[in-house]
Amino acid sequence: MRIILMMTVALSMAMAETTMVKDPTTNLIWEDTTHTSEDKVTLDEASRYCTKLKLSEVTGWRLPTLNELLTIVDYTRSDPAIRKEFNHVKSGTVYWANTPYVRSRDEFWGVDFKDGTTDGTSRNYSRYVRCVKAAK
Repeated sequence: MRIILMMTVALSMAMAETTMVKDPTTNLIWEDTTHTSEDKVTLDEASRYCTKLKLSEVTGWRLPTLNELLTIVDYTRSDPAIRKEFNHVKSGTVYWANTPYVRSRDEFWGVDFKDGTTDGTSRNYSRYVRCVKAAK
């Protein structure tokens, strides 16, 4: 009985979905849930989502800046051009950054993880979101 229980626990742990990725270089923790590749939202909705996000009792999430998003781009890869530690990404669409686009107060930057390009668009446009927080 003990062996079966230990095997069940080991299998459960192996199948558990990773929901966060820590970047030791920047000391940032990134959300990596299915939400990051399934739901498009406006900038304001993305900001509210990150503020309310709670993963494994971890809180304090926010929208990343453009420079922070660019730290997880892997330019040696394509479609997706994101570091291999990430499991959930929607390629060919832009992820929100909380960095204003200089030509308009209504526009903000984002990163397309198909190839790592950046683009600015209206805060009312729907994009994907990947929240971030500083590691303690």
